[in-house]
Amino acid sequence: MHTFARPPVRDARLKRQAAARAFTLIELLTVISIIGILAAISLGVVRGVRERAALSQAKAELASLAQALEAYKLQYGDYPQTGPAQNQPDPALAAPSDTDGPGILFNALTGKRGPAGALIAGRSFVELSRYTLQNPTALPAEGNSTLQARNALLDPWGNRYLYYYKTGAPSGASQWKETPGYILLTVGPDAKSGITGVSTAGKITLTTGSEGADDIYANK
Repeated sequence: MHTFARPPVRDARLKRQAAARAFTLIELLTVISIIGILAAISLGVVRGVRERAALSQAKAELASLAQALEAYKLQYGDYPQTGPAQNQPDPALAAPSDTDGPGILFNALTGKRGPAGALIAGRSFVELSRYTLQNPTALPAEGNSTLQARNALLDPWGNRYLYYYKTGAPSGASQWKETPGYILLTVGPDAKSGITGVSTAGKITLTTGSEGADDIYANK
């Protein structure tokens, strides 16, 4: 009688173990999808943390600048003045000057400009090392009245802090309980301001649309 040789039991067991250890294509795709979802969640969490940190930094810097403006007024009798020509809502970094709102704010708080625009050699009301500057290599020197024509204080998103001296109440802005002497704000991450213009009477018009939804004010 002819008999067939049976495969060794050990070899069959090894094959079954190898098959059990192998991943199918569906299993691999499932694992990759899960990794992708976890990575997206992690990136979203990190982005949210960074955004909250930026908001907190902007609010703290605005509060510090507001205190500096009060100290400036206490010493000189008024806030730094701007007129309709300087009250243009432009947070961008293109063509900065010492005669726009952000430039006037910078030169006033660093002791180079008086309330009505006169050149002075006064003390600085801000510690510049605590802020991001548009031109950090051109710091104002102590004891002289040289204006910084291309410098400004920047918010955490890289836009200039906007400053407007105000002689009238803002139009359509009932959210202010009393008329402040200035408006100081950051336009937020979208880099678009809710301030649309300045009338000849000095009143600033504020929008209620989405462009100004993330604006953060120092005195509101």
